[in-house]
Amino acid sequence: MDGMQNWTNYLEVMRNRLLIVNDAESLISVLNDVKNIPIALSTIEDVTDGTGLNMSISVICSEVKVVGHVMCLVSDDMFTTVQLNLDTVRKISSKISVDGKGVVMKLTIKNGAEFLLMFHTDLVEEDEEKL
Repeated sequence: MDGMQNWTNYLEVMRNRLLIVNDAESLISVLNDVKNIPIALSTIEDVTDGTGLNMSISVICSEVKVVGHVMCLVSDDMFTTVQLNLDTVRKISSKISVDGKGVVMKLTIKNGAEFLLMFHTDLVEEDEEKL
């Protein structure tokens, strides 16, 4: 039970840290500490690369790496990799997800594109059922 309590405490601490992220530096600090929490990055709407190509992305992974100011997400199927230069992030707003199972960050980058970075920090449901 100690391991489960430690995991629950870890998730609560990470959730609280994620909710106070408001700039690239605090995001990098948290991303360096995130371990074993499912993470998803998706576009809010189609993004253009400036050449007229419109695209939308959605990547789900278990780990995120930050090298310098570049966030790298590799999908769980190891097929898709997305890198985002965090120096291009102009604004970050964090809140609890609609279903209450995690934290959603809206990243607005300098060209106006918006991304959602979602962290699944749900506490273990079996503990809640015993109450």
